[in-house]
Amino acid sequence: MFVYAFIFLGLWGVLATDENCSDQRLHGCFPDRGDVASFPGTEEELRQLCSYLRNGVRCLENVKEDCGLESHDQERMEIVGDFTRAICQEGSRLYTNIVENLACLKERIENDFGLCRTMTINNLMSLHEHLEDRRSPKSPDRLHQFYSCLYVSLEGNCFLVQAFKKCGVDAKDTALEVLDRAGIYIEQCPTSLRLEIEEMLEILALGNRDDIFVKDLLV
Repeated sequence: MFVYAFIFLGLWGVLATDENCSDQRLHGCFPDRGDVASFPGTEEELRQLCSYLRNGVRCLENVKEDCGLESHDQERMEIVGDFTRAICQEGSRLYTNIVENLACLKERIENDFGLCRTMTINNLMSLHEHLEDRRSPKSPDRLHQFYSCLYVSLEGNCFLVQAFKKCGVDAKDTALEVLDRAGIYIEQCPTSLRLEIEEMLEILALGNRDDIFVKDLLV
């Protein structure tokens, strides 16, 4: 899950390009590497991934020195660096929990990705009447933000539910912490939208708030 999380946050424009910073150089910080792109299933694979991430973070720091950063991009880069240090610090509580749950979480990624994608689309269709109220032509940016946040919330919650059911509470809590540290919901879910998103999740849960694990990321 955290490979997806890192790519999602790390490549959504971590750095703003300007006349002195080429797209090619920025993209080169995280080159396409098929051998580390999949979710790790062993500690050795996790170490390989961490090496890849650390190299990428160092590259971003070099680009920062040469190009400079806007304040928002600086915050994004700090999230990427903090995330990498958190999941890759051997001996830490989070690293240990990740290693202990790698195998089962990898199965969830491989076996439940299609399920969660389908459930997310079906849930969006189920919410059609409620979502019609958000179709305001006067606020296209807000509408886009609303759907983006709702989509990642539904898909993320589906993964957390599957992790809880099939891997246990420790695996679910580990995945939840990784998502939190990744900062996905900071970027995708502005504070002004979070109450609305939680309302939609509660409608789908039919009153069973215990199944809305992702709500902890929307606080």
